[in-house]
Amino acid sequence: MFQLPIGVGNAEAQRQFLTENEAFLREYSNIYALLQKVVVRKLVPPSDEQINSMDDLPDSHPIVVAIEDKWLADRVVFYLGRIAADDFSELLILSGNGYGIGALKVLRGMYERIVTAAYMMKNPSGARAFAEDDAIKRWKLWRQLIEAAPELKSRYAQEQVQGLEVEYNEANAKRKSSVCSRCGQPITQDAWTRLDLATMAKQVDAKLSSLYAPCYLEPTFHSHATAYGLRRRMRHADGVFSFKETSKDEARMAVLLGHSLILQLLDLQNDYFALNLRAEIDERREMFQKIWDKG
Repeated sequence: MFQLPIGVGNAEAQRQFLTENEAFLREYSNIYALLQKVVVRKLVPPSDEQINSMDDLPDSHPIVVAIEDKWLADRVVFYLGRIAADDFSELLILSGNGYGIGALKVLRGMYERIVTAAYMMKNPSGARAFAEDDAIKRWKLWRQLIEAAPELKSRYAQEQVQGLEVEYNEANAKRKSSVCSRCGQPITQDAWTRLDLATMAKQVDAKLSSLYAPCYLEPTFHSHATAYGLRRRMRHADGVFSFKETSKDEARMAVLLGHSLILQLLDLQNDYFALNLRAEIDERREMFQKIWDKG
């Protein structure tokens, strides 16, 4: 009779990970407790004074726009941070089971969310374009779904579909456009911002910029079908190619980089929301150095 396993994962990889990362794992409970204070809390809305200042003002008035942009930016920054904290947990699960390259793939998204949040902190007006991108993504997804399965359209009320299209058209119309210098044809930006992530990181934080290659660029090569990613998974000896399993080295590197990023997240959220957690974060940074400086 088939018997269900008592756990899911690679038990041998788990034992090895626990042994080789003991110092980090002892520190993790302190990081987790600090994350609870930063990302598991009630987000403070605009004050009554701010809300009252918008009375009788048109939506386009600079005061109204500034308050709305700041409140929207607060939500984007806060919830991107909340998702990044979940990313870190997923990264640890993969690393703890020997899937180091899988952990690096998660690291990519974690890095992108933290850089985007850091950019929004300094550019709150960008939150509006970021939020409006949701309508564009939903419409594009819908169009692809009904192209593959036209019968899906009959499951939704016409008003719902029309609403999606209206929101898409409104958001898309606000996208900045330019003219190609070579062909003279108009070019409309495809993403919510024209800045690539590397440029965004340079503009917001030197530490995040220095982490671009290991936390985003290389993980991107593994996330997509690339020759680089394929080569890293191959072993060549005596003229014979064989598949190379992911190793503890990739898992340990993913944890080190993820640990560094989560401290960046704590720093940014603490400063932006004035959480008064500087002393606790500095303690965690000191522990980071003690853990990883050992080699």
